[in-house]
Amino acid sequence: MRILKRFSKTSAGQKLIGFIFYFITKLISHSIRWEYFEQSKKSKIFDDKHKYIFCCWHNKLFLGPHLLPRNRVINALQSSHSDGMITSLAFQYLGMNVILGSSKKGGMQAFRKMVKCLQLGESIAITPDGPKGPKEKVKEGIIKLAQMTNTPIIPLVWATRKYKIINSWDNFVLPYPFSKGIYSFGKPIYIEKKININKFELERQNLENEIKRLTKILESRLNRTL
Repeated sequence: MRILKRFSKTSAGQKLIGFIFYFITKLISHSIRWEYFEQSKKSKIFDDKHKYIFCCWHNKLFLGPHLLPRNRVINALQSSHSDGMITSLAFQYLGMNVILGSSKKGGMQAFRKMVKCLQLGESIAITPDGPKGPKEKVKEGIIKLAQMTNTPIIPLVWATRKYKIINSWDNFVLPYPFSKGIYSFGKPIYIEKKININKFELERQNLENEIKRLTKILESRLNRTL
């Protein structure tokens, strides 16, 4: 066990685990019978080249990246912790760029990189409650990013009928293969540049509530089709 633990910390070990993680998530994603629930027109999200800030809860990272459009440059924000490095490698196999950083390490540098990417017309993928929570609590960073760059936020929500919840801070969701699944992109959310503290907090809460609202809709729709 010690040897395996040491190996997982090495560059070669992380690359291997990252590829395995990518391969498993790809297989499961392709095995699920997906339905798209339209809040935003799928054709617009997938066909246009507009820049967006895509976001999903940290506990939905297992399949979230596989549901994002492939017709644009997407830069995914990931923690520089060893676990984050593994998922970062998996994202790179999906064709995404990775920006490393978190609120505790390299946060400002990562934020500046995201601003630059958006200024270049590229998109961002972020977990608004990551990397360590609190669970399903939107942090200020995504609101500031949208505000500074005049970029709309697009929530990504998905659910499957059969899944397992891991005992982690975020109750990480592991979907079962060959299950019925449903996903949706929320309507674009724009943040005004000049707003006071109270309005800023309201926008943060609105995003949080919108992701939760969409999640309930999808889960309810799955239950109705049992």
